[in-house]
Amino acid sequence: MKERINRLAKGIIDSDLPKMIWTPDVIEDTVRVGTTVKREIFIGSENGLNVKGFVYSSNIRVRIPNDNNTFGGLRNHIVYEVDTSFLSAGDEIEGSFYLVTNCGEKEIPYLFHVDLATSGRILGNLNTAKDFLEVAEHDMDTALRLLEYQDFTEAPFMQDMHTRALYDSLKGHGSRQNFMEEFLVALGVKKPIRLMVEEDKKVYDNPGRRLEDFIVIRSDTWGYIYLEASADGDFIHLPKKSATQADFQDGTLRLPFNILSERLHVGKNYGAILIKTARGITKIPVEATVNSSRDAERAVFREEMREYLELRLEYESGMYEDALILNQMQKELDLMKMTSEQLLLSLLQAEIYVLTGRQDKACLILDEVRDSVLTKRLEQKELYCFYQYLQVKIWNDKEQKDSLIRLLQKYCSEEDRYRNDFILYLMLLKVNEELFENPVTVLISMEQEFKDGCHSPFLYVECLKLLEKEPGFLKNMARFELYALYFGAKRGMVSRDLALAAAKALNGAKGFKEIYLKLLCRLYEMYPEQEILSSVCSMMIKGNCRGSRCFEWYDKAIKASVSLTRLYEYFLYSLPEDYGKLLPREVLLYFSYSTELDAHSRCVLYSNILAYTQRDSDIYRLYERAIEQFALEQLFAGRINSRLAVIYKHMIYKELIDPQLARALPAVLKSNRITCRDAAMRYVVVRHGELMTEDAYPLQDGTAYVPLFSERDIILFQDSFGNRYLNIRYEKVSAMEAVDELLECCFEVYPDHPVLFVNACYEAMEKEELNGDNAALLELADQKMKLHPLFRSRLMSAIVRYYKKLADESGDGNRNSSVSYLLCLDKDALTRDERSGVCETLIRQNYYTEAYEMICRYGIEGIQIKRLLKLCTKMVLQNLFDEDDRLLHLAYVVFLEEKSDSVILDYLCEHFNGTVDQMYRVLMQGIKEHVETYDLEERLVAQMLFTGCTEKMDRVFELYASRKKTSENVVKAYFTVKSIEYFLYNKTTEDKVFAYLEAAVNNSVEKDKVPDIYLLALTRYYSTLPALQDDQLKLCQAVIDVLIEAGMIFAYFKDLAKFIVIPGNILDKEIIEYHGNKEIRPYLRLRILPEEEEYHYEDMRPVYKGIYIREKVLFEGEIMEYQILEDENGERKTVEEGSISCKEVTTRTLGNRFACLNEMSLSLELKNEAALREQMEEYLKKDAAVSELFTLQ
Repeated sequence: MKERINRLAKGIIDSDLPKMIWTPDVIEDTVRVGTTVKREIFIGSENGLNVKGFVYSSNIRVRIPNDNNTFGGLRNHIVYEVDTSFLSAGDEIEGSFYLVTNCGEKEIPYLFHVDLATSGRILGNLNTAKDFLEVAEHDMDTALRLLEYQDFTEAPFMQDMHTRALYDSLKGHGSRQNFMEEFLVALGVKKPIRLMVEEDKKVYDNPGRRLEDFIVIRSDTWGYIYLEASADGDFIHLPKKSATQADFQDGTLRLPFNILSERLHVGKNYGAILIKTARGITKIPVEATVNSSRDAERAVFREEMREYLELRLEYESGMYEDALILNQMQKELDLMKMTSEQLLLSLLQAEIYVLTGRQDKACLILDEVRDSVLTKRLEQKELYCFYQYLQVKIWNDKEQKDSLIRLLQKYCSEEDRYRNDFILYLMLLKVNEELFENPVTVLISMEQEFKDGCHSPFLYVECLKLLEKEPGFLKNMARFELYALYFGAKRGMVSRDLALAAAKALNGAKGFKEIYLKLLCRLYEMYPEQEILSSVCSMMIKGNCRGSRCFEWYDKAIKASVSLTRLYEYFLYSLPEDYGKLLPREVLLYFSYSTELDAHSRCVLYSNILAYTQRDSDIYRLYERAIEQFALEQLFAGRINSRLAVIYKHMIYKELIDPQLARALPAVLKSNRITCRDAAMRYVVVRHGELMTEDAYPLQDGTAYVPLFSERDIILFQDSFGNRYLNIRYEKVSAMEAVDELLECCFEVYPDHPVLFVNACYEAMEKEELNGDNAALLELADQKMKLHPLFRSRLMSAIVRYYKKLADESGDGNRNSSVSYLLCLDKDALTRDERSGVCETLIRQNYYTEAYEMICRYGIEGIQIKRLLKLCTKMVLQNLFDEDDRLLHLAYVVFLEEKSDSVILDYLCEHFNGTVDQMYRVLMQGIKEHVETYDLEERLVAQMLFTGCTEKMDRVFELYASRKKTSENVVKAYFTVKSIEYFLYNKTTEDKVFAYLEAAVNNSVEKDKVPDIYLLALTRYYSTLPALQDDQLKLCQAVIDVLIEAGMIFAYFKDLAKFIVIPGNILDKEIIEYHGNKEIRPYLRLRILPEEEEYHYEDMRPVYKGIYIREKVLFEGEIMEYQILEDENGERKTVEEGSISCKEVTTRTLGNRFACLNEMSLSLELKNEAALREQMEEYLKKDAAVSELFTLQ
């Protein structure tokens, strides 16, 4: 700018100005919210001349970094930044770039749409949960990606507290598909999926070698499905053991399975297919029947044989009359013989005859089968031995008996005998009575048979017979004796004495075994003796047996006055929930002196006492202090159940609550019993929507006690894989009732309890208007609590509204210390409206620095202009008018709204720079308001000179010139521009300009050193005057002489001929003058009428800055028509045309030769002979004088 002004001051006129090009012409773009993006504009030169200037932006959010808003050169890249911090999607940043250059001023409008990214735009369209449901329904993959996107919580429908709490509870737990399903179902926009199995049961008769079938499972709606299938039964094979929603076609899944026939047995085979989902297990029974006539017969035979052996066992036990049992055995044997002719049946028939005393018939049968038995004695040695056994029983032959005993001993001693050969051992016991002479040896042999795998009831019966005779053997009781006794107890085969002996023996056992307890219980059922009952309870205590099934035994023992160590403890351990009466007095008295109970037992004991005794009873007084201490211990541990609830109800009262108790008590008071029947669930999870916390409570036997402080708490269930579910059926029952008074007391004593504190804040926020206490509560919550962002946002909104209302009531200018909270508030977390409210409140309360800092960070969107006016004025004064770009921008914004005052105008006049129009508007308003304008006039004149925007320059220069101090260069440049405008562009110019030029030329001794434009403008001005003064005549003559000497001749010179002497060779000719472009050569076509009919080309001579002339002599009556052409886009086009005729010029010198000729021609035409004669004589005289005076060599 300075360089251009200096050149103009020297009168130097740039023959060419740069031709500026720029891109883009208009800027419209979309930028992401919350970012700062860089873009650029290009400014270049089209004609190779440097473009110089400044760039200004009208919007503070669009700025040139580092205040580098100057440029210069042929190619300029102007980088700018667009700041969308703290704006919202849908906002617009509108304004313009203003280019102030040496080739003029240009405006580049811009409009930036603030929006989210592509995914963000999708999120921005999710106004309701149904909108998200539609996305999931049409494109599940996109919905899943959105659900995991970090900005998903910015979606409009996610700004609801309940929705956000659901989302936070589910996110990051288990599969994302399950997350999606549970989220949509919990929002109530989607039905939960229900799976239905078409067939309740699968039944197959005689399936083929490998049967293939499937189970049809239908879903009633779309969504996430995961199921697992398992088979109960080894004959069922599942090729596919899991399925998802992808496996369903049109809502139907065909789950294949195979029936493996090779694994089926004859008869009915039972199994099942289990379908397991998050909602439970569905069981589809599978039944496969295999039938054949032979197999059926075998099955019938086996059943009949079983019945027969049962009767034979009863016969051996001696519990019933022999005749009755033998009669029934005969009937079963007859049935078997109807369907089978086995050799064994014949031998069994012979045995019955022997047992009934009909040896003759037995002998007949044995004779019939003798050959068959002997033939198969090696293959079927059991039958052979049985045959020999019957022979011994019939004939009682000693040698035969001894022989059989040796044979049986041989077979029983073989290591590789079959497992079913135990019958040989039983026959040995029957035949060899001498064995029982040493019962210990017999018992040892029986035990060995048992160890070898013989678990035959017949062996147990023989053992029982032995123990009946020798009960002392029970002292060293082993498994065999236990199994035998247990078998006998079930069958009623144990005598009272043996039962008491067994109980006594087991009572001395060191450890616990389940078989001990089962045996004792069986024995007590047979013989309800106190000794046996004592042994039962003793064994239970050894085994730490608790629970309702054990309680009846302990209860019986206490009622029977059984004296047993720790009996009362285990009675208490096993007390059922529904006991419903006061504990026995002896139990209560016992525990009043014993304090070795665990917490659970004490809970049971104390709750029973409180529920079924009066406060004035001796029992209550015995326990009162202990119960109170226990209640406090449990409270501090945070424990609660139905029994503890009874204790707390009786023992906790307001006067007892101190800060320590108040910290733990609310969670107990607000506990709820949650019962979930779904076996897959492992935890109950509670999410407090207002806090960033959640708590998980393990489910024990499907039950958990969970504190719920409000209906806003979210209850979820979590399985062992970490998946969480909301759509789970459960029961909820409050553990304690009527707790409001205690809760209020807790909050009074300990107001820092997180959940009670938050609930109090929530209640305060629900009020239409806050009071001071409410506001203080919310402020404290914001400072001390880790709140959920949405809740914190609501909380701060309420506080901001309160302080804004407070400011309205107190009026402007009254600084209120209570707004100190607003000063330290995290304003980033506020919405735009809330920030605007805070900022306006601070302005009204005279916190100007803090408010200005907010504006610098967050912008001025949403703030009333009158608040900006006040802030701007105060900040200018506070900064002592020091320049600040943001404050300057703010001042201009206020000025544009026509709300500025003298301070703002003063500040703008001192520091503002912009376009010519903007600065002119500020200057005129400053003049109007009579404020100090500083150097604004000079800056504005300089910019006008630099840019060429001179429309309002005269008014500004007038103001500038009226100041005491001006810049000589600026003044000279101004007059140079005015001369240019007057001479080159024919613009009207005030006389004072020419007065300045006249003085400047007069003061110059060497007129040829004066800028040509001054001389041209001044002489042209003189040509328009009716008369010149003497000094002007002298000056004009001197200047014209300089111009003519320099070869500069113009058409207006003829107009000066009436004032000064103009050479005749100029006056003799008519002049065509054309103002064009120095770079474009003009072409002249002319013809002189009436002599010439066709145009012909002639050259034009350049004389000054694109001005061309052509001089031509015309005689009276001739007309010169001309056309001036220029080349444009390869074509020659006419740019000017006209005609000139011969004119008589008024001149101070005598007429020249051509003038005389013209006069004679005119007289001739008028036929004025007298005048013609006189003119001819005058011409001859002058011609002769010239010849005489000026001799040509």
